[in-house]
This record gives sequence, structure tokens and C-alpha cells, in this order.
Amino acid sequence: MKVLAHVAVGRPRTVVAVVVLILVLAGLGGASLQQRLSGGGFWDADAESARAAQVLGSEYTTGTPNVVVLIDVPAEAGTVDSPAVVAAGQRLTAELGRVPGVRSVSSYWSTGSSEFLRNGDRTRALTAVDIPGDELVVDKVVTELLDTYRDRDYDMLRLRLGGAAVAYHDVTVQLAHDLKVSEAVTVPILLLLLVLIFGSLIAAGLPLLLGLVSIVGTFGILRLLTEITPVSSYALNLTTVLGLGLGIDYSLLLVSRFREERATGSTVPVAVTTTVRTAGRTVLFSAATIVIAMSAMLIFPMPFLRSLAAACLSVTLLAALATVTLLPALLMLFGHRIDALDLRRGVGRLLRRPRPEPRAPEDGFWYRTARRVTARPLVFGGAALLIVALLGLPFTGLSLGLTDDRALPTTVESRQVGDVLRAEFPATTAGQFDVVVHGPITPAELTALTAHITDLPHVRAVRTQPGATGAHLVVLPDVDPYSDEAKTLLDDIRASPAPAPLLIGGATAENADTIASLTDRLPLAITLIAVAMIVLLFAFTGSVIIPVKAVLLNVLSLSATFGAMVYIFQEGHLKWLVGDFTETGHLAAPIPVLVFCLAFGLSMDYEVFLLSRIAEEYRVRGNTADAVAYGLERTGRIVTAAAALMAIVCLGLAFSQVTFTKLMGVGLALAVLMDATIIRGVLVPALMRLLGEANWWAPAFLRRAHSRIAIRED
Repeated sequence: MKVLAHVAVGRPRTVVAVVVLILVLAGLGGASLQQRLSGGGFWDADAESARAAQVLGSEYTTGTPNVVVLIDVPAEAGTVDSPAVVAAGQRLTAELGRVPGVRSVSSYWSTGSSEFLRNGDRTRALTAVDIPGDELVVDKVVTELLDTYRDRDYDMLRLRLGGAAVAYHDVTVQLAHDLKVSEAVTVPILLLLLVLIFGSLIAAGLPLLLGLVSIVGTFGILRLLTEITPVSSYALNLTTVLGLGLGIDYSLLLVSRFREERATGSTVPVAVTTTVRTAGRTVLFSAATIVIAMSAMLIFPMPFLRSLAAACLSVTLLAALATVTLLPALLMLFGHRIDALDLRRGVGRLLRRPRPEPRAPEDGFWYRTARRVTARPLVFGGAALLIVALLGLPFTGLSLGLTDDRALPTTVESRQVGDVLRAEFPATTAGQFDVVVHGPITPAELTALTAHITDLPHVRAVRTQPGATGAHLVVLPDVDPYSDEAKTLLDDIRASPAPAPLLIGGATAENADTIASLTDRLPLAITLIAVAMIVLLFAFTGSVIIPVKAVLLNVLSLSATFGAMVYIFQEGHLKWLVGDFTETGHLAAPIPVLVFCLAFGLSMDYEVFLLSRIAEEYRVRGNTADAVAYGLERTGRIVTAAAALMAIVCLGLAFSQVTFTKLMGVGLALAVLMDATIIRGVLVPALMRLLGEANWWAPAFLRRAHSRIAIRED
């Protein structure tokens, strides 16, 4: 830290110039990022359903269709069986089959067509398209199909495109639009609040500048990452939220410390040096907690979670580095002018209000709050625990699952196609099971297996395709692929007697495999996060009790957050508050994992801010109750302001029309607000008061170890 402080004080212009150069290069590199993003990435590549898709791609000519063309026949043209319509449908089917990248096409007008590919009144029919390859390859073909066939008439037929691949494409487009809306709404609000909090326009601009540096830098890193692995389109939104939020958090901490040092009479160079050595160390430590929490997402095999983890890691590290390099350099350059253009002072003069006199810490709101809570810790702590427990009750009914086009608003065409399929087509290729017999099977055994599966509940039809060493059975059910009935059917098919192993693919199998993969790895992720946090907080405080308490309080806070998420998004309440969406009876499976890791890291971020001052006060005063009161007073305003601004940034995601993003934004905002109010304002002081001097206990051998590895702000 001394080296960073020396560089910032000695060569501030050089630091700024280097950062600007890196920012320009990153901006140029990340300019094409949006065109390289993926709308999917929710599946485990090693799962059974993924292996089934691989076998289908290598040994058979068909797979699960990922594009569905819905053909509407106008009344004047007759029905789907009218000669002119049949001729047009056959031409369209042949034309789609010639599109580069398309492996197979089947339609109502194909040879041996199924009655399930037209609706009951024969006014609509389907054409199913199978496009193999990874998501970027598939999206390239989908883009060509959309440019050619979306919103156009084919002879007398009206075409609408849907299916999983089209929905993923539409999600990427919708998220880019939602990001612009979110920025247009939240950035002006943030700037106004930052001016009110920081006072001056110059100081208020620093968090936005730090956010810009970390966001643009992360876009450049993600663009490089797209050359190696798929990167989720959700990474754009998450990068923007976290970049702005951390820029605000870290700027508040450093600027507040810089002003404190200046208020004691320190010169600008001394104030900057002390700020970097103290608050800068806390920023790096708090960033480490977020990095550890987000690194746990790399345990999960889904590209969606891994790419979001990469985005979070990049933006966190860049925000921390910018805070301890660029921000001190700017403080050095601005010096006392950091408080120039103080709009609050100008408004006060216009209203002829006297400047407020400096206030003693004992007169502060958070000091009085801490004293009030520590005077009656059982009453206040018990009430807070009751509130958290009530909020967490719905969490017991949590149900996880993947979402489909219903994550999109009803104005999007792929969503409209999905709604028509669910309403008018009892058994479609969108919900089909691909059963691959992965081994030798005789014609008689294939006939017996087909008959067995045909007799299972909710199976409407089974088509077979013998292979060189096995067989492919297409099973068409009459239930929603994400319903409980579909899950039961999946279990029944997996239990079917067969002479060789069965690999099951399709939406239902992918959903089940994803949930199994998440739940299998979640205990390991939670354990790694908890252990790492305990070790880090021990290095920071020298206590065993405080880290364990912090982890338990975070888990308690997150249970209340997840309870609220279940109540709102799984059960469909409070739409008037968060905006309209379609509830499907479960939460999108990867989002709770993402919210858990990110909210855990952010909660520890605020915990570090608070504990750094409490530990500092304890070393000076030697009394836990006093240390809590003075520490909370010195950080309460900062943590509250940072949490409020972070919540506003997260709630900007609630403007999204994609349910995934809305869930993520609301969940993070709830977690941040819960942690900064009930947890930090009530439960932490209450528990520390009850534990007293035991807060700082550690075995003798750990105390000796801590003397060598201690991390302290001072």
C-alpha cells in the first residue's frame, strides 16, 4: 500500500494517463462484445442430456428442433390441407432445408407428417428446424432465418418464428434494450443522490468515473473471453450493476477518509497517503471477499454461471485497482478542490441557512442507535430475528427450474409462438423427449421398448429411427416440459427396460440435469465460501467468534431474501411493485446461486467496512460496547448510503422485461437493503453486546498466528 500511495502522490498525472490509455484500448476491444454474447449456457456439458445431444449429432440425422416456424393460414386461403397451402408449405419446408447450417426440417406437409403439427381447427401448422452446433454457430443461423422469414408472408402464409434458439436470440436483443433503459433511468438518479451525499459535483463524479473504468475494462476482458468460451448476454447487465455499485461503495469509503484526514489539518499528500494506507487496504480486503464469493460459481459447470463469475471477478478487481490507483491520483490532483461546486452549500446560501456546526460522534444517529440497541440487546435482537424469520418462511417452498420463452414479455414474437404452442398444440416437438438407445438393440427389442414407452401416461406418439449401433426414439408428450408430470414421465422413461443404456435428451431432461448439477455442487460452494470468509475475517480481526457470527448472519439475511424472491417471483405476488412477469411456479435455477454468491460477497463487503472501524476503535478504547457505538457511527452513514445507491443500481434491473434479470435485480437489492439495515444496524450491535469481550476470543496458537498475518486498516 505504501508503494501505491507513493506512486499516486508522486506521479498522479502519469497514473491518470496510463488508466486512460488502458480504458481506450479496452473500449476498442470490447466494442464488438454484444455480437459475441450467448443467450443460453444453462446446461451441464457432461450431463446425460448433453451426451444424448452429442450422440444424436454424430450418429443420427435429426435432433431436438430448436427453431419452430408457426404458420398461420388466413381464412381466405382455406385450411392447412388446402391444395395451395400444401404446395406453399412444401416449398417452405424445402427452402428451409437448404439454408446453410440447418441439419433437418420436418413440417406438417413433410412425408409421413404428424397430426400433432397442426392445431385443432386446421388454421395453423408447424415446421420444426434442427440447427446443430454451439450457441454462437446456432445463433448465426438463427439470425439469418430471422432476417429472411420473420414478419413476412410466404405466398399466402403468415410466418412467425419461435423455439429455444430464437428465444435465446430474442433474450440477448431484449437485454441490450433493457440495459439502455436501465442506464437512462438510474444514472441521473444516482448522480443526483451522489451530489446530495458527496456535496460537490467533482466528488460526485468520482464514483461514476470509477464505475466507467471497471465496466469498460471488463467489457474488453469479456470480449477476449468469448474467443475461448461462451459468454452469457446477462454479463452486460451484471457488469454494469456491479461496476457502478462498487465504484460508489469504494469511492464513498476513500473520499470520506480523505475528508477526515483533511479535517484534522493534514496536507493533501499526507491525507492521500493515509487514505490509501488505511481505507485503501480495506477496499482491497473487501474486494477479496467478493472475489472469493464469486469464484465459488466456477465450481458449477454451466457456462452461464461461469461467464457471470468471470464478469464479476473482472469488474471487482478492476474497481478495486482503480480505487487504490486512479482515485488517489485524482484526489492528489484535485486536492482541496474536491469540495468545489458544492451545490448543498449554494442551496443553503439561497435559503439563508447557516452552515451546520461540526457534530460530536455522540450526537450522531448511528451512535445513538447502537447505544439504544446495546442497552436492550435481547429485545432488539429478538425482534430483528423474528422479522427475518417471517420473511424467510416462503423459502421453505422453493422450487427450481429452467425457464423458456415465458421469461420474455408477451410483445416478443418467440414468446407469442410459445403461447400458441402451449394453447393449441397438445404435443409438439418443443417438448419432445429424445431417447437414445446407446448400444445394440434388435428390431424386436426396439418394438417392445417403443410399445412400453407408448403406454406411459401423457405419451401421445413415439417415432423410431434405427441407427448403426442403437436407435433414436422421439417421444411426444402432451404436458409442459417443465411441469411435474413431465418430470415423472422422464423418470418413467429412464426406468424403461432396455437392452442397452438409455440417454435421454430434450427440454425436460436438460432441466432435470441442470437442477441436479446445481444441487450436487451447491454444498461444496457454500462450504468453500464460508471457510474462506472465516479465514479472511480472522486475518482482519484476530477473532474466531466474529467471522463465524458474520457468516451465520449472512446466511440468515439471505434466507429472508430468498423467501421474498419465492413470494414474489415463484408465487406471483407484488407484481404492481416489481413490474409484470409470467410466473411459472418455480425460480429460474441458476439465479438463486448467482444471488447467493454475489449477495454474500457484497454483505461481507459491508461487514468489512464496519468491522474495520469497530476493530480500530476497540484497539483504542478497549471496550466492545464503545467500539461498536463509535464504529457504527463512523461507518453507518457510509454503509447506508452505499447500500441505498447499490440497491438503486440493482433495482434498475427490475425495469428489464426479461424475468431472469428482474429476479436477479430485485433479489440483489433486497439482499443489500436487508444486510445494511436489520443485520448491520440491529443484529450486529445486539450480538456483539451480548458476546462482550468474547467477540475477540481466539485460541492462543491462533493469536500467535494472527500476529504474523494480521491485516489491519491502520
